[in-house]
Amino acid sequence: MPLPDRAVVLVAGAESPTGLGVARALRGEGLTLVGLTNDPTASPCRSGLWHEVVDEGDGCPRAWVAAVRGIVERYGRTVLIPVRDDVVELVADHATELEPLVEFVLPPKDVVTTLLDKTAFHAWAVEHGFPVPHTEIVEDEAQLAAALARIPYPAVIKPFERTPQWQVVSPRHKAYRLGSAADVARIGFRLFDAAPRFVLQQWIPGTDSDVWFCLVYRDRGGREVASQVGRKLVQWPVGTGCTALATTAEDEELRALTHRLLDAAGHIGVGSLEVKRSTADGKLYITEPTVGRPNLQSNVATAAGVNLTLLQYRDALGLDLPQLPDPRPAVWIHETSLPRAMAVSAARGVLDVRAVVGGLRGASGRMAAFSATADRTPLTSELRRLGGRAACVVSGALRRPARRGSGAPATAEG
Repeated sequence: MPLPDRAVVLVAGAESPTGLGVARALRGEGLTLVGLTNDPTASPCRSGLWHEVVDEGDGCPRAWVAAVRGIVERYGRTVLIPVRDDVVELVADHATELEPLVEFVLPPKDVVTTLLDKTAFHAWAVEHGFPVPHTEIVEDEAQLAAALARIPYPAVIKPFERTPQWQVVSPRHKAYRLGSAADVARIGFRLFDAAPRFVLQQWIPGTDSDVWFCLVYRDRGGREVASQVGRKLVQWPVGTGCTALATTAEDEELRALTHRLLDAAGHIGVGSLEVKRSTADGKLYITEPTVGRPNLQSNVATAAGVNLTLLQYRDALGLDLPQLPDPRPAVWIHETSLPRAMAVSAARGVLDVRAVVGGLRGASGRMAAFSATADRTPLTSELRRLGGRAACVVSGALRRPARRGSGAPATAEG
């Protein structure tokens, strides 16, 4: 493979729509884009934007650093952009070893730990007076039983980290909503067989369209260079899932809250804050920060003209940061999950039709998780993958002998 005479960006997490979004945010900059991935067969890795896609190995830090070292030996000076929490942690842990190899902008280790560790973040947020819901971290059945007796209901339970075991037993659901302590037994698998630690958190009243976020880039000196407020309109799975449709929005209260929190934490680089506006009291409650990386809906900012990834790349190299244009209304769409999300939301009576129609109709900028005008392969690959999975499910159902009774236990996700 010929080596290019262009600046190189290494996207660590190329298997995800987030990683593909980073590549698309930089596609017009004349850069060489290299993907580092734990799944080279994933649909986003099929994009023609990648000059090369590199397998990160067995996932251990030594193999990951060795993969980065090999890329740098082939390409020379490289900017590293992590797009997964585990990569952010790994880079923070091995910053001294990585700094001679790659350029990156990431908060210091203590900031990463405080904001990423859900136990540490909740305690820190309470201490600093930031609005967070009642949260418990549990590591065994006894702690879970005690927490279930204390938490206000409804509540939501989710793994501290989505382990490979969790992805096997719960590929669709990143969290489950609980109406009572008894709902844990209806999830359908033993929680601690899937992950070692869980977050049990008070449910904030409201629907998917009450979830808001503020995307930010702060330079190496901690100065906020740009930000974009957005609003989720639909999630999949409904109520507790990932973004299926998001739009740009304005909310000065959220923007100010995000600025105060990241200032207090000493955050630099790209990050964001997600909140939910309670329909009970109208207040904002922090659900989670995203630390040192973009997230799934970050490209709604790119679609609006607020290219946070470009700022991150240029800041990593010490280049002048461009003056960004005034943002335009924009939407971000996860095209494979949106139809299912809207159908289920409508059936449950929780779809904010006015917000969805208004967001789509008023958007002059649009980006999607998989599809792009000149880069359709990721979408066709993802549709093929989903079709194959659906065929396996149907085939399995047809082969399975009929059973009497009520069938599998219902999930607690509401």
